[in-house]
Amino acid sequence: MTSNSTDDLSPDGSQSADTATDEETDDEATDWPTTTDELHALADRLDERTVSLRSTDPTGDLDDLDPLADRFARARIVGLGEATHGTREFFRAKHRLIRFLVERLDYRLLALEANVSETMAIDEYVVHGRGDPKDALDGIYFWTWDTEEVLALLEWLREFNDGRPVEDCVRFYGIDAQFTGGPAEALTEFLDEYDPELLAEHEDALAILADEGPTETGEGEEADGGDEGTESEGGDGGNESDAAGSDVPTWITAGEDLVAELEAWFEDGRPGDAGADPEDIALHRHHLQVLDQALDGKRAHHEDDMEAGLSGRDRAMAANLSWVLDHEPHDRVAVWAHDEHLQTVTRDTEWGTWTPMGVHLEEWYDDYYAVGFDFADGEFQAMVETDDGYDLQACSLGPPPADAATRLFAATDDTPWFLHFEDVADVDRLADYLDSERPTRSLGAVYDPDGELDGNHTSYRLPESFDGLVFVDETTRAEPVERDVTDDRDDGHDGD
Repeated sequence: MTSNSTDDLSPDGSQSADTATDEETDDEATDWPTTTDELHALADRLDERTVSLRSTDPTGDLDDLDPLADRFARARIVGLGEATHGTREFFRAKHRLIRFLVERLDYRLLALEANVSETMAIDEYVVHGRGDPKDALDGIYFWTWDTEEVLALLEWLREFNDGRPVEDCVRFYGIDAQFTGGPAEALTEFLDEYDPELLAEHEDALAILADEGPTETGEGEEADGGDEGTESEGGDGGNESDAAGSDVPTWITAGEDLVAELEAWFEDGRPGDAGADPEDIALHRHHLQVLDQALDGKRAHHEDDMEAGLSGRDRAMAANLSWVLDHEPHDRVAVWAHDEHLQTVTRDTEWGTWTPMGVHLEEWYDDYYAVGFDFADGEFQAMVETDDGYDLQACSLGPPPADAATRLFAATDDTPWFLHFEDVADVDRLADYLDSERPTRSLGAVYDPDGELDGNHTSYRLPESFDGLVFVDETTRAEPVERDVTDDRDDGHDGD
């Protein structure tokens, strides 16, 4: 998910109890330098403007969050970020903030940086109690969300929704579009019911597209994109290129042709003529849009157009969130994603200009509020390359760069805390400090112990990139969901 590391998972999604320790992973000495008097003075000023949080524990009283109510109440979209994809305290803090948004401010929509079509099983569970939440998490392919902390959120949502009319339930949506499998399967079922003859014409192409979901292990969600992995070899030469000198497999171009034909089918009103419900038509037209977005990303990967792949994915996520707001009667949504997707500043990368989702949300909506996250010390989980492939391990970082805002945050008292950046805009020296571009912790699904220090941080002008920030001093690894039977999942992640 971050621009500095791949967000996709290990080929086998394996998990390890091993820990990438400071001695093994630090790029600098493990001892933090002595905090200067000047930094202490800035930290004292910052302490006066932060909102001290009781804890990151999502259970219990929420009164300490009351100072956040006014700004959140004025927002239509609240983006809840994370500096890593594997930090327990970040996930629990976001659960707590979501509780606050739901219980105190009547938010009824939650969107996750996860595949649109596959995530609908989670909505079935939290709204109707259908299915097993562990199976639903397993079905979205991402180890990043397959944790006890996210599971606890789903179970709380189910408890909150239980007994409520559907129109007052919290709905759960995915907004990502990295895989073709889920939308292809949904469209296959829809065609089977409303146009079997059209399905017969395209069944082979849809079957190939359906295979591309969980079997691809390299869908990069970070800015670096990662490897897409081995393509599925279904149908008649699906992996052959579509033209001489082209690296785009024919199954992708066939999928693009299919999308165009199905779009004309919807536009002509043929599903309605066959008796499909308007709501069902709208939903499956959305599945078709997601399939088109996923194919765009795969084409960009095969054409080695990282700039198009990165910006296209983020624009797709923004468009899918917009669909949720247009589709649902509720007008406010909380979005769970990596900091780098939620930021509101266009980035220049080694691959070209990257326009994150947050840039679109700020452009399309006047009331988008983005919350970043940072931490000082502790563990998180991430994929680490080993001699046998990738292994999910507990990792930790050494001290941040000398000019990092993280050093200032670590010098404050009463962590964890929440900061509205506009509350320090008039604070002499502190405003100037934060208005400079400074690194904070930031990495995605893959951690490279031998990488450069900058690979574990991203530089921001924080008040320009986010509206607020949550800081946690000490973190621990997110806990993978415990299952009785080890499965053979192909985990991929995401994104940042």
